[in-house]
Amino acid sequence: MKFSYSFSLPSAAPSQPEEKLYPYDYNEFMLSLPGDWKQVPTAEERTLNWYSEQEQASITVSVDFYEVPEDKWAAVAEVNLDGRHRALEHASVGPVSVISRSVKPYSGGGGLELSFTAQTSETTYLYLGYVTSRKVFNFTLTSGAGKTAAVDLYNKTMQKRLRVKVP
Repeated sequence: MKFSYSFSLPSAAPSQPEEKLYPYDYNEFMLSLPGDWKQVPTAEERTLNWYSEQEQASITVSVDFYEVPEDKWAAVAEVNLDGRHRALEHASVGPVSVISRSVKPYSGGGGLELSFTAQTSETTYLYLGYVTSRKVFNFTLTSGAGKTAAVDLYNKTMQKRLRVKVP
């Protein structure tokens, strides 16, 4: 009689140290960022900016408060995305390549979720927004570190660092 035993052990991949995050809590959102992100002053009302030299990226969060009837949500969303596209084209040295653009119902209800991703020769631009009955929320990450690094940073931010209060 022959016995055969085998064991599976999880790989001993080195674990990453827990990232220390610093919270920025506001009425409409919560954002937690590592210490290398520095808040940058802005003259724009209801707008906050951060920049990370290490990530070669900036984050801008803004909120515009006004009543938007539900039957106008889609029109406001399209105007918002068109304006972002035009502003990026105006600020860019070369052509703007739109990677994706969408407007869809927010999964939690109570509004629309907007997204816009574009790339220029120098930057990758990732935008997430919400149109609700009482506000338009805007989150933008702009990165000069390349598309893959920008998408990785955006995904990490969306999954672990940003919480938006909708509606």
